[in-house]
Amino acid sequence: MLIYSLDSLPPSLQQLKKPPKALFYRGNLELLDSKKIAIVGTRKPNPYSKLFTQSLSSQISKSGGVVISGGALGIDIIAHSAAFPRTIMVAPTDLEHFYPQTNKAMIEKIYTQALALSEYAKIPNPKPYHFLERNRIVIALSDAVIIPQADLASGSMESARIALELNKPLYVIPHRIGESEGTNALLAKAQAYAIYDIQRWIEEWFGSLFSPLQDEILDFCALIPSFEEAYQRFGDRLLEYELEGKIERKNGRIYVL
Repeated sequence: MLIYSLDSLPPSLQQLKKPPKALFYRGNLELLDSKKIAIVGTRKPNPYSKLFTQSLSSQISKSGGVVISGGALGIDIIAHSAAFPRTIMVAPTDLEHFYPQTNKAMIEKIYTQALALSEYAKIPNPKPYHFLERNRIVIALSDAVIIPQADLASGSMESARIALELNKPLYVIPHRIGESEGTNALLAKAQAYAIYDIQRWIEEWFGSLFSPLQDEILDFCALIPSFEEAYQRFGDRLLEYELEGKIERKNGRIYVL
């Protein structure tokens, strides 16, 4: 279904050097009215980036925000899944197809219960430049951009360039030397802010009005601590939260569900 033609695009898309000529959609258009946080990154994230993306995306959703991404493998689909149904996918294909096929089940859910956008009326198989075109829409529609992990020569770094060009607030997470060299380079050049505390970031962007974390255990677990660190602090109360489904333990770390 057509949502916008060239002369009626949202102002954020009109700022692009090459705005889309049209925009098609499937799903819930009301999501466009919420504060939108773009989360994009590598297709092969390490465990640290996966856990961070899951926790942050979930909390953005619970805080009244929307996560926007590109439906790709890795960071993108993790972000969509954790924020679902408060998520927007910008597709590199038309909206009658699913790309990548590996993510078909999640993309089908986005089509019906979240929101999918595309500038293409009929593109079943994307070419390399379609991904770059998709990325510019993801970034332009967002209020802020987060790149959890990215290599130096990557589409995510092109997204970072667009974010800087459009004056979008750009955030990354710090990695060890030799890991995520793209985001570390952004930090080194002072082109991005580092997120050290997920809950504090949520409060800065969404305030306390929507904050879902109103107890000390969940506040602490939002920082993705090690299980040992959290257990030392809270003891068997931590296990109770795990049994109640409030938190989950993965790879020795705790994150909020």
